Amino acid sequence: LPSATLSPRAMPFLLPELEDNPDGWGPLSSPAQFSDLPFAPFEKKAFVGRMADWSARAEQYRERRYRDQRQPQVTNEAFTFQEESQDGFNLVDTQKGPLQQPGWDKGMRGRGRGRGGRFGRGRGFHQAAPMGAEAKFNAKFEKKVVKTAAQSKWKKSMAANNYRRWNDRDPVRIRDASVDVRPEWSVMGQFAFSELGKMTISEVPDGVDVHACGTLQPYDKNYDRINPKQEKKLVQSERAFFKVTTSDDPEIARLADDPAHKDVKVFATDAIVSVIMAAPRSAMGWDIVINKVDGRLFLDKRHGSPIDFVSCNETGNDFMSEDPESINHLGKLTAEATLINQHFSQQVLVDGAGSGSERASSASASAGEAPKPHAFAEPVTPFAAEVGPDDPPAAPVAYRYRLFEMGKPPKEGDDDTRVKMVVRTELDAVAKGKQEEDVFLRLFALNEVDARLTSGIDWRQKLDSQRGAVLATELKNNSCKLAKWTLQAMLASADLIKLGYVSRNHARDNNNHVLLGTQTCKPAEFARQINLNANNAWGILKSIVDVCLKLDEGRYLLLKDPNKPIIRLYTIPLDAFEEEEEAAAEEAAVKPVLSDSDSDSEDAAAGGAAPAPAAPAAAPAGPSAVNSAVNFDELDDGGEA
Repeated sequence: LPSATLSPRAMPFLLPELEDNPDGWGPLSSPAQFSDLPFAPFEKKAFVGRMADWSARAEQYRERRYRDQRQPQVTNEAFTFQEESQDGFNLVDTQKGPLQQPGWDKGMRGRGRGRGGRFGRGRGFHQAAPMGAEAKFNAKFEKKVVKTAAQSKWKKSMAANNYRRWNDRDPVRIRDASVDVRPEWSVMGQFAFSELGKMTISEVPDGVDVHACGTLQPYDKNYDRINPKQEKKLVQSERAFFKVTTSDDPEIARLADDPAHKDVKVFATDAIVSVIMAAPRSAMGWDIVINKVDGRLFLDKRHGSPIDFVSCNETGNDFMSEDPESINHLGKLTAEATLINQHFSQQVLVDGAGSGSERASSASASAGEAPKPHAFAEPVTPFAAEVGPDDPPAAPVAYRYRLFEMGKPPKEGDDDTRVKMVVRTELDAVAKGKQEEDVFLRLFALNEVDARLTSGIDWRQKLDSQRGAVLATELKNNSCKLAKWTLQAMLASADLIKLGYVSRNHARDNNNHVLLGTQTCKPAEFARQINLNANNAWGILKSIVDVCLKLDEGRYLLLKDPNKPIIRLYTIPLDAFEEEEEAAAEEAAVKPVLSDSDSDSEDAAAGGAAPAPAAPAAAPAGPSAVNSAVNFDELDDGGEA
């Protein structure tokens, strides 16, 4: 229609000019209003979806299809700028979720059995993990507390005590050496534990008694019937215990001067020899003084040496406190274990501490007559003979001085490498066997500190039903201590070992203890049970002795590194420990004898337990002038003697 006939309110409609393209389709030229805009070519392979996808499945499909092309590709900078400028305004949550695992692990828990089915063939595709808004919704839903099944007492106990995984490790504690190495000392050699484990001897030597002294009291068999339901209080003993070194023993000095034993090259005690034999199992530091005089070796220990004390949890988990005032400090635990062994060894005797007369009367009523003590050729030991009338009586022990010959006879033309050694061994009690013969015993006590800190096995609950598990845990925590006890019993040719299980009355009370039970075992069988190789133990001793016999005359120190599995041999001057020996002699002569009842004021300095009585003032003859009982005042803040 002509424009003149249109009403004023009508909108004009003009037909645009159409261009005919005879050679193809589309316009021949771009419109003028679009001439300055950039042009992005359209690719047919590009995925064209819906304008608003609320399920996030399309995005997940694109992630799987273009896994290696995380960033969108554009043609020019104008489109890139346009995309970045619109990040603040989105109708749909387009933020990418966490980076998906590539390959088979993406969105799947494992491998399926078919495509879209459970029992089909080939590799199946499980439902993909949700992303975007759906993943956020699921995350909020999963935060709801779901009631779980009740936990067992064991799991609750482990969780309360900071249960850790198998690969969790505490920082290693740096321990101090038992002796401060001085600059003027020179290293003569060292022995690695890996090398000691390979040493062996073809035949274990048999000992021959050259002297025996002392009197053994009979063992009270009523203690074999004790169990956790009928526990018995551990009674404190007021007897003196002497730990005399080799050079201070008058009997060893007499044997060394005897022409009949002029071919003996080594003199030692069972405590010192067992430390060397069980060296690969030790974790804490120790030291042995070696004196070579006239081609002979005298293996000695210092006054207050760690050899005099019983260790506690040496090879177990390090739970000990750093606080010197804590009852679980290393020094107090060592003193506690030593006192428990002393008290136990006297309480189980018929003439021991506590109600000895009542036990003797009960034994005589049941057996017809009271058990009799066993006296050796010399009924009194040289140490007990020097106890004064005002001093506490000496503990009834017996000593066997035994001769061992290490090595086998040489073949024709070979050098004789055999070495003879005299060892002072110890016996604790006597009992009657099945044929009414005398059976000699060694008495030792294992002590429980706190089940929650050590192994989680409560002796009061498991000792009757799972005694093997209790002993296996003790073997793990005290491997070195059990090995030394077994070797001492084998050196003394003891027939049986009596192990006592002693526990604290309360986990926070280290002064009161109860006896929960006893166990009897033969030394040879017990050695196999704890995987102790006697041939390897004697091989270690023989190898170290051979090295020391090649040294010059003088004094040497065999020192165990407290932080490394290495033993070092130092050469030291003759007056290296004179100050310690003189101070110990003055202390033994001046300090009054303390008993368990009147030494409460000394508990803090002595490691939280009553110290044992001191030695008499007089010291026996010998190269060094120290002879005293175990003194717990020697334990320093670091727990080392």
